[in-house]
Amino acid sequence: MDRFGMTSARRFEGYVRWSLYILLALPLAPLMPFAAIASFRLRQGDMVGGTIAVSLLLGVSALALVGCNIVVARAGFQRLSEEDSPLPAWLLAAWAAAAVIHLTCAAFLASVDLEVYGRGLTVAAVCAIGTIVSALTPQLSSRQLLVVCAVLTVPIIGYGVFVSAGDAILVALFVWFLSWMAWLTVWMLRVMYELQDAHEVRADLALAEERLRISRDLHDVFGRTLATIAVKSELASELSRRGKQERAGVEMAEVRRLAETAGTEVRRVVRGELRPSWAEELEGARALLDSAGIRCIVSGDDVPPVVAETLAWVVREGVTNILRHSEASTVTIATAAEAHEIVLTLANDGAGAREGGEGGSGIDAMSERLRAMGGALEVRRDGDWFLLEATAPTHTEVSR
Repeated sequence: MDRFGMTSARRFEGYVRWSLYILLALPLAPLMPFAAIASFRLRQGDMVGGTIAVSLLLGVSALALVGCNIVVARAGFQRLSEEDSPLPAWLLAAWAAAAVIHLTCAAFLASVDLEVYGRGLTVAAVCAIGTIVSALTPQLSSRQLLVVCAVLTVPIIGYGVFVSAGDAILVALFVWFLSWMAWLTVWMLRVMYELQDAHEVRADLALAEERLRISRDLHDVFGRTLATIAVKSELASELSRRGKQERAGVEMAEVRRLAETAGTEVRRVVRGELRPSWAEELEGARALLDSAGIRCIVSGDDVPPVVAETLAWVVREGVTNILRHSEASTVTIATAAEAHEIVLTLANDGAGAREGGEGGSGIDAMSERLRAMGGALEVRRDGDWFLLEATAPTHTEVSR
């Protein structure tokens, strides 16, 4: 799967990669002064065969060192992008050999004529050591890099004590500078990777939340719709047995209307357009319970608009559960406004064994809605009465 979704991110990744690759080609820099000096001395007849061979080997080892640097850095980038790519042992051996040969050749040329080649040795050491550490930066933390630079400083100090303190200081400064410049460049890429991962996680969470909302709304909407269809179908059947065909036909027409509107409700749920009204839900609850022969008593304080939608969902699911799981003859819906909150109590006098111990998806959905706004849901028995108590705060805005 493509890690980046924006062209700018791709360009930035390419910039970081190629910036480091170009930096890792620095061991080729000493070839120019060495080549110029060798060419001049060759024309003067001062170079012997061994010196020519060492100069050629210096160039070959520089090319090999650059190649190994880039391969190692590329493997480090792959690890950054969570693609584990272990380095083969032969590559590490070739990398170490190229570095040793490169530095040895530069040291040999410097020993031939320190005054002429000495500065070239300093440049070769800076470029070789600095780029080797830089190639490892995609795989090193800041602490690890600090330790590596500190360890490399020890032999550089020894070089300064026995050979040239000025050159040693120059080498140390450039090694530290190149290493940390490369590490900071790669660090920016790490930050971009982390930001991209955060965006992907956020998108996944948003998708999961939307799926949960659709699932919850479908449960609440169609639980009520199916319960209504079941009640009206049973009523129509009973009326038909009693010979009241006209009233039975009215009830069956209502069943048909409910079935036809179900498709519209599905689309509204999926689009997030379904917003139940407190007044409509109370009226619908009364009508549905009345159709089932259950007395419904509504009382209490007005419900603030800030919590009306959430409590409307609670009434819808609560009434559906009463029709499914109880043998109630009376249902009460009461609201009580208290300090910074409102309490909705939905009670029925026919709690069955299943309802009292149930903690199914209906109760879970109501609890989730209330928790999202800082409220709470409590269910309990009181003799033959089953009580569902929803508490919602009225002093904060509610997110659906």
